[in-house]
Amino acid sequence: MTELAVRSEQNVETLRALINSPQNLVIFALDREYRYIAFNEAHKQVMKQIWNVDIYVGQNMLMDVVGRDDDRVKAKVQFDRALGGEHFVIIDDYGDDKFSRRSYENGYGPLKDADGNIIGFSCFLADITAQRQTQEQLEQYRRDLAARADENALLVDRLRQAVQELSTPVLEVWNDVLALPVIGIVDTERGAQMEERLLSEIVKHRSKYVIVDLTGVNALDSGTADRFVKLAKSVSLLGSTCILTGIQPAVAQTLVAIGVEFGGMMTQRNLKSALQFCIVSNR
Repeated sequence: MTELAVRSEQNVETLRALINSPQNLVIFALDREYRYIAFNEAHKQVMKQIWNVDIYVGQNMLMDVVGRDDDRVKAKVQFDRALGGEHFVIIDDYGDDKFSRRSYENGYGPLKDADGNIIGFSCFLADITAQRQTQEQLEQYRRDLAARADENALLVDRLRQAVQELSTPVLEVWNDVLALPVIGIVDTERGAQMEERLLSEIVKHRSKYVIVDLTGVNALDSGTADRFVKLAKSVSLLGSTCILTGIQPAVAQTLVAIGVEFGGMMTQRNLKSALQFCIVSNR
């Protein structure tokens, strides 16, 4: 055996040792006709697993190994990129569904001879099927959480609307007569909601009278009183009469003490007397 042949055989043995050394990496090399130049044992096992083909050096990978037309077209595109001198990494799915279809991260690069001519390419593959499945599961979990968050936000909004309606109920107690029973503290936000809802109902029912019942209000400061004065003026602008009822003795004393003026707003002792007034006046 000549020295050149010995050296060539040594180079081949060195190449085989190199491509077989990684434990979890699939390696193969093809020439410009897509025929195997070399491959490691891991690649041989993978081709058996996903295509059920026993490969050998010199075999055409595209024609004799890859068993799906779409995978063959996809693989040729990547092979030709590498044969064109490009180094790149890409993730693709390969394999026959009857055997096993897997996801791989593929690293391609051209192979050159001593003169710099491209004689083929090499490819390093890592099986990322499990990682990809985990990623897809996490993405689905994220979408599920987002959907649930949207559903919860919608539910919270509906509950808030329900609470607002319960906290500011507007009742049609007689023809052309609406009643707004007020219970608890009326802050700025609730006052705005109360006014908006009441004015909307006045327009809807074309009511002539609005009874604002304060029986459930045990304390009334100047700010809250001012809100009711503005409410009465808004009601008046819509052509309705606002009647204030149910003022408790302690509330009345407080209003006098702080000098709140209701600007001529009509008052009645309670809801019953206010309703009687509206019925009589409406005849």
